[in-house]
Amino acid sequence: MDRKCPMYVKEIPRDAALTFMLLFIGAAGAYLGVPLIAFPIVLIIPGYALSVALFPHKDDLDPIERLVMSLGLNVSLVCMLAVGIDALGMSLWNSRLIIHIASATAVFMIVSMLRRQGEEDAYDLKLPEIRIGVKRAVLILILVMAIAIALSMEQERPVELYLTDRNGEVPSCSEMSDVRAVVANHAGKDTYRLDIIADGLALSSHQFALDGESIWSLNLSSKELRNRSRVEIALYSDGYLIRRVHLLTKS
Repeated sequence: MDRKCPMYVKEIPRDAALTFMLLFIGAAGAYLGVPLIAFPIVLIIPGYALSVALFPHKDDLDPIERLVMSLGLNVSLVCMLAVGIDALGMSLWNSRLIIHIASATAVFMIVSMLRRQGEEDAYDLKLPEIRIGVKRAVLILILVMAIAIALSMEQERPVELYLTDRNGEVPSCSEMSDVRAVVANHAGKDTYRLDIIADGLALSSHQFALDGESIWSLNLSSKELRNRSRVEIALYSDGYLIRRVHLLTKS
């Protein structure tokens, strides 16, 4: 009975080493809240790993067939994992989905490594030979880290300011009895100021703080709206005007 020899580090297929490296980078990006770095994980790597696990020999598929099968399997895998996560009652957010995809991809690649172990006609990805000196490698690493840090910086996300009535609808000029100014914060924790201005005259100013994904509302009294032809609601953050809405009333 023939037994396959254990696989040494030098015998690890090139595509497996590249896959695990990309999985590590993608999982780190998902953990840091930068799903853009994990884009290759969602695009083709899971389908490729499964195709190699199913067809581990060179003669099983030509390069075009393997590419087409990798893309098709990738779409199916991502959809099935998303449906499975949702069916289990788990929240479907980018980082969690990417981590599950990366885990499944790692399993597929390990299976492909075991199936290719000791096979003379085993498939492996042909990578171009690139010789990079130590200085260039350090510069490339610094550039990649700088890009990752720039992408991980919190980008500005929208802060909504809108008017609504007691029914949750946009108020009309004829219904001014219960008008609410609503601020919906989708960014991180921040402090805001809401100014109420009627016909060019400042009526009131309100300071408040909001956490991420939170809402603050203010009932506009009928006194503020009575005998006013134009009401302006202005929202400020750090002293800068970021949102403004106007309400025309019956004079």
